[in-house]
Amino acid sequence: MAAKSKRVLMNSVDKAWFEMDSSTNLMIINGLMWFEGKVDYDVFTHVLVNRFIERYERFQQRIVTGPDSRLYWERDPHFDIRAHVRRIALPEPRTQETLQTLLSSVINEPLDRRKPLWRFFLVEEVEGGTALFGRIHHCIGDGIALIRVLLDMTSESLDDSVRFALEAPPPLPRSPRRRGLLGQISRTVKGVAKTSVEISKTMVTQTLLTFEDNKHPVEVVKSLGILSATSAAILAKLLILPADRRSVFKGELGAIKRVVWSKPLDLAQIKAIGRAHNATINDVLVAAVAGALRDYMLHVGDDPAKGDINAMVPVNLRPLDKAIDLGNQFALVYLPLPVSLADPVARLKATKYQMDVLKSSPEPMLVYQILGVIGNLPLDIAKQATMWFSSKASAVLTNVPGPRQQIYFAGLPLRQIMFWVPQSGEISMGISIISYNGEVTLGLMVDENLIKDPQLIMERFAHQFDLLARQTLHAPNHGAGKIGAAEEVIKIEVDVTEIEVENGAPRKKSARAQKR
Repeated sequence: MAAKSKRVLMNSVDKAWFEMDSSTNLMIINGLMWFEGKVDYDVFTHVLVNRFIERYERFQQRIVTGPDSRLYWERDPHFDIRAHVRRIALPEPRTQETLQTLLSSVINEPLDRRKPLWRFFLVEEVEGGTALFGRIHHCIGDGIALIRVLLDMTSESLDDSVRFALEAPPPLPRSPRRRGLLGQISRTVKGVAKTSVEISKTMVTQTLLTFEDNKHPVEVVKSLGILSATSAAILAKLLILPADRRSVFKGELGAIKRVVWSKPLDLAQIKAIGRAHNATINDVLVAAVAGALRDYMLHVGDDPAKGDINAMVPVNLRPLDKAIDLGNQFALVYLPLPVSLADPVARLKATKYQMDVLKSSPEPMLVYQILGVIGNLPLDIAKQATMWFSSKASAVLTNVPGPRQQIYFAGLPLRQIMFWVPQSGEISMGISIISYNGEVTLGLMVDENLIKDPQLIMERFAHQFDLLARQTLHAPNHGAGKIGAAEEVIKIEVDVTEIEVENGAPRKKSARAQKR
């Protein structure tokens, strides 16, 4: 009789992400690698086994419920790679738009919970190349970990990538103990999260997650000795933060999602814009995203002047060189997106200010603790907590750094890489930014019930970036072009019809009245 497979208890944070699946939002990270030339199916599965499945045992494990009603990782006794890899020929016309349509149909399918929670699709005949589309459940790992795992199948060297396709590499050594400041932070967060798990029953008893009295939960956790004065203030802020305002991006969700991605932007130009405004690459990109969302709101008659919207932004808590550690080691914070501002530079300055505030805040540590608590709550209460957190944002926005140089798979160059972050609870839109080989690409996953034309947001993203570049880089003395850029934004506004609400009912108002 075969020995019973060893079970490993799922930690509370990963369990929280596992249980966030819903009929309108699946907790699955979707990633795309697009190669020049044809990827042979047998070669792909060979590399997948050697550099993915054999290196990370999690990808051979399913999730089971133990006799103690807790969730465990257990090796799937019926594991077969053929159940996880599907080969598809892209139908005519074999364009990026057709690929987007195909992937949009796939992302709405849940993963089979009786098997390890991942799947790959090898899509052939994509504009002369091959697309590798991977789907991995969030409970296995966060975006940074999973992107690095996918890239383990590639190499910076053409010759090494060919060798990987022919032989099995040695297994990765066990990660050494973290050192340095980030390592200390990560260990501290995990320790506090463990403490949070132990007191979660007390929190539930004290109705922490009913939120009927915003002051009461803060007093409870302070009395338990787990919060400093600063953390208590942050928790109080989270508790009183209102639901994000109603907009085209906030409403009743449907069951169908769509994915699109932008044309790549030049990373050197993004850096130059950032330097001109003492801003980071992230500041520039998020400001352009806010401008694109503003343009879309104007296009559909949703007045952005009614107020900004919030995005939930993941904050990485692991050093990048330790990304081979699976699991979820990140927290979430709320970032206001300044869609109410018409001027591109004003949006950039507002974005930089908000990003700087978050960088110096201990808020991510507290949210990581809360995720640990949610993972140990009864399922119905955990889902209520998830809905409460998601009600305060309209989007999830994440940025993952990819390889800085050209990489290869089985002798073929990687043309483009993209991924899509999932959304939880009531959030309708996932915004993903990834850099690779001197370029940056934006991806969107949207709820089709609310956002009918996500491709327009892609087009406006490129336009908003061009406005920033023109105003910053192509004007004399890096500033003389400001009036021209502002005038162009005004022209966009006067070409649409905005919505005004009177006595609870919408009525149309000419946008020309907004012209200054």
